[in-house]
Amino acid sequence: MWKKDIVSWKVHNVLCISIPFTWLVSKAEKLAYSHKGKVFVGGPGAILMKDTIDWAEVQETTPYNVLAMHNPLAVFTTRGCPRKCPFCAVPILEPEYIELDNWTPAPIVCDNNILACSNRHFKKVIDSLKCFDYVDFNQGLDCRLFSPWHASLLQSLKGVKIRFAFDHVSMEKNVSDAITLAKEKGFKDFGVYVLIGFKDTYEDALYRLETVRKWGIRPNPMRYQPLDSVRKDSFLSKEGGWTEKRMKDVMRYYSRLIWLEQVPFEEYSISKRNKSKGFGLL
Repeated sequence: MWKKDIVSWKVHNVLCISIPFTWLVSKAEKLAYSHKGKVFVGGPGAILMKDTIDWAEVQETTPYNVLAMHNPLAVFTTRGCPRKCPFCAVPILEPEYIELDNWTPAPIVCDNNILACSNRHFKKVIDSLKCFDYVDFNQGLDCRLFSPWHASLLQSLKGVKIRFAFDHVSMEKNVSDAITLAKEKGFKDFGVYVLIGFKDTYEDALYRLETVRKWGIRPNPMRYQPLDSVRKDSFLSKEGGWTEKRMKDVMRYYSRLIWLEQVPFEEYSISKRNKSKGFGLL
């Protein structure tokens, strides 16, 4: 359901464009120049790159439910995040953590850190989601804040999917404890995002990815994208032993574990290397 692209609409003769990612700014610019009239742009991509935009008016707020235009099944109930992770755009886009008073309930919850909210708000959110046959906490839950109380309320929902994030090796115990608690509470459908390529090493990324597999979960590798990236997947750390081939191998393999579960990563990497050299596989 996600439209991972710009979305646009017209209000009379005004063109409005929402840009979710910085690397889509150039595409939005072409659309803007094709329009005979005023152009407003907004969204994370536009706000992060606003100093480079002189072809439209950048709007940081809007009366429209733009999230629903990207995915009508998605919702925010809070904005911002008290964590200030250096790889994340949220501290720039939404520096203040706030609980929304009103929202239209939807089954895909996109809050950046819903567990940082008050108990009153969290219970209100859970109650609003009980009408759905499935609920997906899409942005992940802060493993450092995940408690038995949260887990019990989440378990009152139908078809609930939760996710955690393993961004740095120092978080291993926090993530492990959260997963243990989730399993003890009977959760069956949950995942783990694993950030790779941000101030880590190739070996460190593999360790975290394989650790998640040892926990019985298929990891979801997330390649780091700089906050001002004009081309997706163009950044590669000059440190940590990363090469473009290693990055592509890691992303391809761990994104395809549903098919490659029985093939060790090292065997996959070697087979890809041999194929690139023109060797066939016996």
